[in-house]
Amino acid sequence: MRNLLIALSLMTMPLVASIQETFNAAVEAYENKNWTELLKLTEDLTKNYSKTPFGQEAHFFLAVSYYNLKQYEPSNRQFTVYLKSQATPKHFEEAIEYKFAIAEQFKAGERKHLMGMENLPKWISAREDAIAIYDEVITALPHHDMGARALLGKAILLFKEEEFKPSIETYQTLIRRFPKHPLAVESFIGIGEVYFTQAKKEYTDPDFLDLAEINIRKFKASFPLHEKIAEAEQKLCQMKELYAKNLYDTAQFYERTNKAKASLIYYSQLIAKYPNTKLAELSKERLEVLQK
Repeated sequence: MRNLLIALSLMTMPLVASIQETFNAAVEAYENKNWTELLKLTEDLTKNYSKTPFGQEAHFFLAVSYYNLKQYEPSNRQFTVYLKSQATPKHFEEAIEYKFAIAEQFKAGERKHLMGMENLPKWISAREDAIAIYDEVITALPHHDMGARALLGKAILLFKEEEFKPSIETYQTLIRRFPKHPLAVESFIGIGEVYFTQAKKEYTDPDFLDLAEINIRKFKASFPLHEKIAEAEQKLCQMKELYAKNLYDTAQFYERTNKAKASLIYYSQLIAKYPNTKLAELSKERLEVLQK
């Protein structure tokens, strides 16, 4: 029996040496940023020795090579495999950082291959993939700076997809979790932009203006001297002009149809509700003319 064990150990030694040599070569390619060579070496390790510690670690290097060769879909998949292959991955935070970078590429417009096949054109939007990756980052590093950046990226993407309520909720999560972070400022600005867009699309629901004013009050309370408060207030002024225009157009309609009393009511409401708007000045002029 002892002789048999010795024989088996001698038979496996060249194999172990071969894996070790391949892995060492992969590490050298990684350090030299030779991504094509790294891809070739790690594909071999992950395919033929996936159950070994070398094969598991190789998934990280394979993902990095894909990333640097701008093959973001397989890169993301390999990072996922790597993170799930071990209880405490050696390159955990670095892998999450790469995932975040992939999500940023997708957010910026990088597309996916048709049917996930790399020999087909990149025609498919990857925004849903970006949101899913942002969620992974938020879960993995909930109180890390990268988690804040992932929340912001997700909120912006949801806004672009016209998922207005989830976008606002994501911005608000960022503000609650990182109340003094610079990105909390961007979140207050982003919330104002969402409310303004909703007001334009959903025919000036008065609730949006009230919510936008509450958002600015919270912004001022959290960052009382911040220079971007002026930007938020400017957006609020634009919203008020939008709401004022709704009343002004109605007043003009009644004036054109010789219904002066109804027209007076709407001009008066506009002046009372939105006194600092440009249309309030025009409404005062029309009131004077009609009252004469």
